[in-house]
Amino acid sequence: MNAVFPPPAAADSRRLLSPDELEAALRDIGARRYHILHPFHRLLHDGKLSKDQVRAWALNRYYYQAMIPVKDSAVLARMTDASLRRIWRQRIVDHDGNHPGDGGIERWLKLAEGVGFERDYVLSTRGILSATKFSVEAYVHFVAEKSLLEAIASSLTEMFSPTIISERVAGMLKNYDFITKDTLAYFDKRLTQAPRDADFALDYVKTHATTPELQRQAMDALTFKCNVLWTQLDALYFAYVAPGMIPPDAWTPGTGLVAEALVPQAGAGVRKMVADDRPRLPRGVRLRHDETRGKYVLLAPERTFDLDDNAVAVLKLVDGDRSVAAIADELGRTYAADPRAIEADILVMLDGLAEKRVLER
Repeated sequence: MNAVFPPPAAADSRRLLSPDELEAALRDIGARRYHILHPFHRLLHDGKLSKDQVRAWALNRYYYQAMIPVKDSAVLARMTDASLRRIWRQRIVDHDGNHPGDGGIERWLKLAEGVGFERDYVLSTRGILSATKFSVEAYVHFVAEKSLLEAIASSLTEMFSPTIISERVAGMLKNYDFITKDTLAYFDKRLTQAPRDADFALDYVKTHATTPELQRQAMDALTFKCNVLWTQLDALYFAYVAPGMIPPDAWTPGTGLVAEALVPQAGAGVRKMVADDRPRLPRGVRLRHDETRGKYVLLAPERTFDLDDNAVAVLKLVDGDRSVAAIADELGRTYAADPRAIEADILVMLDGLAEKRVLER
């Protein structure tokens, strides 16, 4: 995971910026630090994640979504101006809704259910990465303890939200056959809510950041919020992509899923491997030679699979580019055997690995 923040634009922190200059400086922070640039998001939007990796994202993001109204309530409690409170409280309504079954949190729960989770498991927050909890709760503490200006400025990541939402929805609908428009319904209202909230927060910051020091505090607050979002993706990448080290008590694939998500169902878009498929190892799964035991093993998060010589020969050729038929042809040449007979055996073996979620097509 190689993502380096570009250097910040040069600015004299001792000089009072004009409102337009301040806005430009804030937007520059987003251009360099917003989590749309994170490698995990690139994989998510480009269809490079497995279904379980998408599930890990949906589950952990739920914790952030669920704590947003808690954060906004902390900000609301800081406001002594009733007119400000009337505007800000709409953010809480947007997420909590006006009645059961309404609001952004409910729509995110439907997203999590759409990728296979049991609702009660998501609501329990069991399996949430500790780093996710630390980051989100640090954000809640930040808005409760810092100045009102800093609390409001930290919400300015909303300025960049429509871009990431549009890219995410388009990319996920295009690249994942288990994602539907209904699954992603959470994002529909955010396309109008986020710009509304950002316009208010930006106007407040430009009006109230009246000294170089206050302007610096506003910029630092936005940087902090960008770091909160970035850190959550760092944790997801480390646990579920590479090196694939899932920490104790965190969600593991297969946990908390409805029965239909655990067992492939006929007609549900799940099929057997065919000769034209180009199998690949998911991220976090790798073929490795165990020097101590003198044999190859397949390593997956919290699991190790012993392999016979035939499986090793096949997996050495599994790269996401070769089709099953091409692998069989190459093995046929190597071992002077009938490629089609080899192909039939390979398909059975690959289907078994796919059922164990250590192979993708």
